[in-house]
Order: sequence, then structure tokens, then C-alpha cells
Amino acid sequence: MKPIEYNITPAKGQALLNFQGRRLPQKITLFETKLIEEVRPSKNGQQTIKIDEIELNKDFTNLLIHGDVLSTCAHLKDKDIKVDLVYIDPPFASGANYAKKIYLRNGNKTEFENSNAIGEEVMYGDIWQKEDYLNWLYERLLAIKEVMSETASIYVHLDWHIGHYAKILLDEIFGEENFLNEIIWHYKRWTAKSNRFQIMHDTIYFYSKSERYNFNIVGTELEDYLNERKNKRGWNSNTIQTSSGKKRQLIIYDEELYKQGVKKGRVHPEEWDNIVYSLSSEKIPDDVWNIPFINPVSNERVDYATQKPEALLERIVKASSDQGMIVADFFGGSGVTAKVANDLGRKFITGDIGVNAIQTIRDRLAKSNADFDILKVQDGVRLFRNPAQTQAKIFSLIDGFAPNTDLELNTFWDGGIQSKKGTYVPVKFIGLDKKLTKEQVDFIIQQVISLEDNENIEIQTDTEEWINKIPACKIIYAYKDIDIDQKYVNKAVKLAKKTSIKVELLSLDDLLEEKADLLLGEDTAEISMAKENGKYKVEIKQYFSPYLKTKIDDFNAKRKATAFKKQQEYNPLELSESGLEMLESVQFNTTLQNGLWTSNLNLEDKAGVKSKVKGTYYLDTDNFEIKIRNIAGDELIIISDDLK
Repeated sequence: MKPIEYNITPAKGQALLNFQGRRLPQKITLFETKLIEEVRPSKNGQQTIKIDEIELNKDFTNLLIHGDVLSTCAHLKDKDIKVDLVYIDPPFASGANYAKKIYLRNGNKTEFENSNAIGEEVMYGDIWQKEDYLNWLYERLLAIKEVMSETASIYVHLDWHIGHYAKILLDEIFGEENFLNEIIWHYKRWTAKSNRFQIMHDTIYFYSKSERYNFNIVGTELEDYLNERKNKRGWNSNTIQTSSGKKRQLIIYDEELYKQGVKKGRVHPEEWDNIVYSLSSEKIPDDVWNIPFINPVSNERVDYATQKPEALLERIVKASSDQGMIVADFFGGSGVTAKVANDLGRKFITGDIGVNAIQTIRDRLAKSNADFDILKVQDGVRLFRNPAQTQAKIFSLIDGFAPNTDLELNTFWDGGIQSKKGTYVPVKFIGLDKKLTKEQVDFIIQQVISLEDNENIEIQTDTEEWINKIPACKIIYAYKDIDIDQKYVNKAVKLAKKTSIKVELLSLDDLLEEKADLLLGEDTAEISMAKENGKYKVEIKQYFSPYLKTKIDDFNAKRKATAFKKQQEYNPLELSESGLEMLESVQFNTTLQNGLWTSNLNLEDKAGVKSKVKGTYYLDTDNFEIKIRNIAGDELIIISDDLK
């Protein structure tokens, strides 16, 4: 590891967002990255865009990076890679956990809510202390700015929960003079009764890095389309008019113009997502964008909780980049930004910290015939699936742990660990995707002081006894600055001179000890290989996942309790002998080059809405690796040598 210094120069006279616990980071840490997969549809002639004809960044390889934003930006900075456009859709600090339902792929699924759904997988947690969120976002925006070219721009997608605070951070980082637009994405959705106006929009803040930035009037490229459609039934470029008889500005979204009535001519909404275009380029589109949510049955839906429509990203990518430019999205999520960038002939860099998101993006881009490499940041962060799930799993492995809701602690504390006396010691956990810093230690001590100041704090024990004194609290960390140790914490507490509570520093490895291996337990598979008619027949005979078995057992227990309460018949959900319904996809690597995974796209097998994986495959070679992914996102790789 080596530090990379930020170049932080706040604009003079800039309004600063001050709050308790404000941190001003000075450096990020560079970790090694490992190339773990090459995806190359172009080798099979499957690319839809003729990339070879685009000279700009011709030799640049698209990247999907598994890691945190800070680590990704450190890697790009080290490689001197600059991006031309950034779109990010970070968590909104909405107070919600975003989850996807997982269901068995037994071939007869009709909807998510049926009996095949066995529970939910938390994709990421969006529950934050406001101060923690703003510090977290500020540090990542600084890192992103470091890798933006001088003509680059950034779009930050937020909503009403935190956007007004983030706007001040953006002014501080990029300068008020580089603020270009507050874009309103207006949409329609199902609503319920409310005692306030319905919330029907998100906010996108548009900034440039400097006064020189790339901007195109969106839609001017459609003249080629109009010429192509000329004299064909369904389109007359001279008669696209509104009900008032006037030609409108460049673009009107959704079905508004469509519903108002096009006096003459016909459009093709199935080709253009109900977007009606005119030839006029006299007026730039305004900052209120009426773009619908993704249709539940749309082909672009990938069942990701916070997925955004391609039409939204198309407008952004077209407006602020040209073909060959590098478009980045550091909170990749559903992969929409990278997918749209590739479709439009741009290069892309995307990534995420959660393996569920990485898998979603990888499959979506492969299906879109994009060439890209997948890198894994070697930061030592061992994730169960993503930070939210890993934290929940860690807490379940800690003896005597109880969540803050059970102990009536405020939301700053994650919970408590039962002491030998039966009392609970408050715990602050520094997330796996974060590092304990001196600033954080100081802020935690302030929270400790507030605990002692509150004489009404009581913590209940299992024996119904109550105490009025908290003797100690714990800071649990996975990673920390090298100069932070127990001696440093003790000195910081002493300097505060306001608390007698002992603050104990505890590493996650020491806390879990031998239980650490339970955090990432592996699945098992029984696979056979035999020569048959000149091919090698590979068959998955049996698959088992301890994690999914636990999910199914929990699911059945809840159903049984409900059935008993309602005096209904109970039919447990049971796995087949093969367990293939637990599988989401099967991939093969038949090149075996230096330990690098290169998926043979012709052999990829992914379970569909109403289909499960085949389970039997015929290969031309008996030298391969097989990667099996279950419905929760866990992957198991087996080499053919183990089958011989």
C-alpha cells in the first residue's frame, strides 16, 4: 500500500458545510488490483458498435472494478487514467435497506411473490447518521474529482433526503461557478393517500470541473435518423407538430406530445421509447426531464432495486461526451451507465463494492456484447456478499451481541456485547469498506461523552436487571490507520477530560477468532465428466449451499408458524435431490491462461424467469474451469483436473 495525496484547494469565499464530526481527508490509499476476468464478445464478432472506427481512446480497455470508490479512484490516479464524464447514483441516505427477492429456479415461477421466493438479499444498506453520510460522500467526491479531466463534468443523482446538503458539498469541491444545472427527473408512479404533496421526482446536480467542458445539444444527431426514415410510412419530418400547430423544442419526453396529438405524420414509439423528436435546434432542452420509470416487463429490467432507465442515461451521455470518451460510474449498481455508454460508442469505467452488483453488471454488459476487463481491488476486505450483509453476518457470529434497537441505544451505536456481569457494552463498528481514522476516534469519544452525560441511560440485561452506569464501550474495526492503537485511544480519552468510560479498541479478527471462517462458508458441488460421442459431457449431479439451506429452513419455519396460527395446511418448501433450482448461472473457462478467468460466452447458461440451468453441458475439451453461481450470488469454481 502507498498513500496518494489529494490536491484540495477549496474555492475562496466558498460556503462550507460545517457539522459535528466533519472530516477533511488528505489522502487515499492505493491497493494492488488483480485482473480476474476478460470478457471479449468481439472475438466472436458479436459487437454491435464498430469500436475500431472510433480513434479516441482506441487502445483503452473498458473496466469493471470490484471495490470501493476510493480504491477505484486511487487505481485510476496511479495509472494516470482520466475520465471525461461521471454519473453517480450513490445511496440517498433514505433510511432504507434495498433488497432483492431470491427465488428457486424450478422452472415454474410466475411472479416474485409466489411460493418459490425464499427470502430477500440485502443489496446495500442506506441507513446512515447524517454526519457519517456527508463525510463518506465528501471523501468520495474529492477522489472522483482527482480523476476527472479538465473538460469533464459530473452528474450526481440524489433525492429530497440529502440532496440539499450534498449541493453545498459539491459547491465546496467543484466551486459555485462550475454549477451548471439542478436537473429534475420527473416520473409517475403508484401513490398512496398522503397528507402532503406526492413526491414524483429525483434531483441530478450537474457540475463541470472547469469553465471548459464538453456539452452537446441533445438530439441534433437525429437528423441522420430522419433522413433514414424519409419517405417511409410512419414518419414525415416536416409535419411533427403539437396541438397548437407549433414545432416544439428539440425533445419532449414521455407521452405528453404523443397524447396531445400529433397533427400530421406518424412516429415510431416502440423504437424510441415514446420520445418524440423535432428537427428544431433553436432551443436547448430545459432542466425538467419527464422520463418514465422502467416498465416492469421491459427487456432492460434486471431486477436491481435502484435501477434507472436507459433513456435517462442516454440523455446525459449524449449531452456531455463524444464517441470514444471515457464515461465513469463508480456506484455501478445495475450497470445502466456502462451499458448505455457502450451502446453509444463511448468507453466506460464502472464498479461497485457489492458482489451482487458486480455480477449484475457483468452479465448485463456481456449480454450487450461489450468488451471489458474485471478487476478486483486487493484491499483485504472480505465481503460475505456486500457490506450490509457482511455486517449483519458478523453481528450474528459475535457471542452475546444485541442490536441497538433491543438496547434502546441511539442510532450512532450498532448495538452491545454482553459482559461477564450480564450488562451490555455499547459497540461502534467501523464498516468493512471503511478505515478507522484519528478524526473518527475523536468523534466517537464525543459520542461516549454524551452517553455519560445522559443519566437516564439504562441497559437491560437478560435477567431483567437494570444498571445506571456504562463502564466501557468498544470500537470494532477491520482496518485502521497504522498509528492508531489502544495507547492512542487512551490518550485521546484522557485529553478529552470529560469521561470516565473506558474505550476499548478491538480488531474484527481478534473478536471473531476461529469463527472468521464461518463468515464466508463455501458451497459444494458433485460434478461428473465423461467422453460421449466425441465430446466431453459435464454434468452437475448435485449442488448444496449451507447458506441457502438456512434461508429455506427459516422460510419454512415462518410459513409453519403462520399456517398454525391460521389453522391452515402447511406444505414445506423442499429442495430436489440435485439442488439445481438453487443455481442462477453456470460459466466455463476453456482458455486457462495464467489463472485468468475468460468466460466462454457460447457455453454460458443462465436461469431465466421460468427456466432453470441445464445442468448438463458438452465441451470440446477436458481442460476447463467451471464457475457455478447460486441464486444468492455466491460463486464456486471447480477445475477439470479435480474431475478426472
